[in-house]
Amino acid sequence: MSEQIVVSSDTFTIEAPAALVWQVVVDFANYGEWNAFCPSMEAELVLGAPVVMKVDLGFGLSDQVEYMSCIEAPHRIAWAMENKPGDPIHAERWQVIEPIDDNRCTYVSYDEFTGPEVQGMVEMMGEAVRKGFNICGEGLKGRAEQLYREGNES
Repeated sequence: MSEQIVVSSDTFTIEAPAALVWQVVVDFANYGEWNAFCPSMEAELVLGAPVVMKVDLGFGLSDQVEYMSCIEAPHRIAWAMENKPGDPIHAERWQVIEPIDDNRCTYVSYDEFTGPEVQGMVEMMGEAVRKGFNICGEGLKGRAEQLYREGNES
């Protein structure tokens, strides 16, 4: 039997406009400047394009390749495992930015896991994924707020 389990970050309130936060999220070449969870990212904003990452789930960096599955600028982006029929686990990672007003927004990241082996995988790795997403959210908040402050100082 296949079920769906969602593993989510906290929701972060970011003191910067949603459009600026989006620009940080899609500036893949500079992930190493702010994202300790995923310090290396190679991707293009093209549906189906590979997303080549190095991620740290608490055991050091490991290679991960997924594929761009949703681009709804400036609010949602997702990439997913190859997800072949019969695979024991399927995963799709979402990053969602919602404006609060012109100068603030919220950010949340989550993985939707499905497949017959999802329960055991989430029991083993779910907390590490959640922690990694929170590290990413904290880094994004810091980077976006810094860029926004610097842009308003002139």
